[in-house]
Amino acid sequence: MFRIASAALFAALFPSIPVSAQSFAGDISLSGLGNGSSAKPFGLAADPASSRLWIAVAGDIMGNNNVVAEIDTTTDTVVRTIPVGLYPEDIVLIADASTGLPTIGAVTNSTSGSVTLWDLASGVVTATIPLPDLFGIGSCYPFGIVAGGPGLYVTTVDGSGSVFAIDLATNAVDTAASLSVGWQSCGRPVMAQDTVIVPTTQYNATWSGSEGGLSGLDPTGNNSWALALAAADNNGSYPSGMDILALSNGDLVASGLDLGGRLYLLDGQGNLKRTIRLSQQGGAHGIAVSADETLLAACDLASNSVALVDLLSWQEISVINLASTGLGYALPNDVAFVGGKLYVTCQGSEEVVIFDNLPSATPGTGYAGLLTVSDTTPKAGNSLTITVAGPGVVALLVSFDDIPGSFNNVGFQLGLNPHLVGWRTASFGQTWNIPPFAPRGMNLFAQGAVDVTNAPLVTEPQVLVIQ
Repeated sequence: MFRIASAALFAALFPSIPVSAQSFAGDISLSGLGNGSSAKPFGLAADPASSRLWIAVAGDIMGNNNVVAEIDTTTDTVVRTIPVGLYPEDIVLIADASTGLPTIGAVTNSTSGSVTLWDLASGVVTATIPLPDLFGIGSCYPFGIVAGGPGLYVTTVDGSGSVFAIDLATNAVDTAASLSVGWQSCGRPVMAQDTVIVPTTQYNATWSGSEGGLSGLDPTGNNSWALALAAADNNGSYPSGMDILALSNGDLVASGLDLGGRLYLLDGQGNLKRTIRLSQQGGAHGIAVSADETLLAACDLASNSVALVDLLSWQEISVINLASTGLGYALPNDVAFVGGKLYVTCQGSEEVVIFDNLPSATPGTGYAGLLTVSDTTPKAGNSLTITVAGPGVVALLVSFDDIPGSFNNVGFQLGLNPHLVGWRTASFGQTWNIPPFAPRGMNLFAQGAVDVTNAPLVTEPQVLVIQ
């Protein structure tokens, strides 16, 4: 049914990943900073306007450190350290309401179970705020932090699912404004449309597997939501939600570990749209997007690599192997774009690694037609309808895979063996009854083709996850 597409069309739709264009610009040693323990870094936050970067110097389990290092990105040197709590992890910059410029820094102290605030101009600590230890185990292990609500929201990894609200007027926990995702661990959150969106991890009863997902917490309680992205039992993998960022158009990009090497694109209401497939399978811990939102960087802890994704063509365009870069670095944790450079914290080393001459994003030819799905998060036992529409003869394909491949010489993002459901002029749809035994967290993929008898073009791909 498909006319053979030309090689030029196939290449235009699905170009191969080019040779890495970025350059290793060096590193910033953190050795010797802090209390004498290891100076291994964790999270970071950047203020491009002031050319400043703040790094949480966490140490390791053999010895927790207790400082945040401030870096001048024009010289790539440490200009001072700020004393904080033990094992600082994630940092957020708080903007002044009148100017919009950041004036306060805040960091989660995992072992100390607290949040430290400091003045960005002077580096002086202004408050240390203890967080409730609900299980009495010494700490709630705060992890992610984001500005919002009464001032800040802080996520935890003690399994309580607590998302504590901090009132910056009193520098204390606001119990009434605090939230919860249930009995789960929480990743790095983001604020989007007045909703706190939290990556989540829920382990099974035997600790032999887990479910990674997202929860959108509306402080008013009117529009909260939760969804699973992937789940596994007894196979040695532990899907975990780790990081999420908001794009200027309202869309979200979520990352995690053991999610099949995928990033997930959603709208601000938690509706799934598509995946971005990374070549490394460990998954992305920390992610960041460039100021112009054309490049995304994703840290893969397991493979000691950082992937660069072209957000114009939605494809991975480069993979940086840190283990073979410079001195050799380990466990990339978090990443930021500042002044045309890429900064990566290496949790297994005592350095911040820098890259410049970053690759340029290249717009693709785009997609054609329209693919509509009745429910992107269907439940087992429910029905599901997928429809493709467009000019000429249209076709619908489905798959359990999202790797770029081809079918009848037309490029799809459905792996090498997609299933051709059917075709018809102008519009074609199919309804399925999802089996009641379909596993929660199963990923399904769909894509259409339009004008297949003349000049075939594909629709935007769509991901669906069984809930």
